[in-house]
Amino acid sequence: MAQEPGQGPAIGRNAHRILALLTLGPILLWALAFGAVLFLGAVLGCTINEGFAAPCLLLGRDISDTAYALGLFAAWGPLVFAPFVMGAGLSWAILALIGALRKRKS
Repeated sequence: MAQEPGQGPAIGRNAHRILALLTLGPILLWALAFGAVLFLGAVLGCTINEGFAAPCLLLGRDISDTAYALGLFAAWGPLVFAPFVMGAGLSWAILALIGALRKRKS
């Protein structure tokens, strides 16, 4: 079974995808939480802090617990996920470097 030029084994392609997801996924989730907190604060006028869940109404429903959780994640998410994201990103860079060196040799 011949491979296309420039295509590594399937394990290498899957590893790149998995490491990309592990690197970029938490960053995307944090950015979405941060955007939601900004929206809730600016548009709906909700007060979001780390001390307690302040009342926050959206379409007549109290979403204070959700807003509080989003606020905590937006504030502390980078601190919690930074080592994990940096480890996955470093692994991804090493895998890409090894792939480039292998491709260069052949």
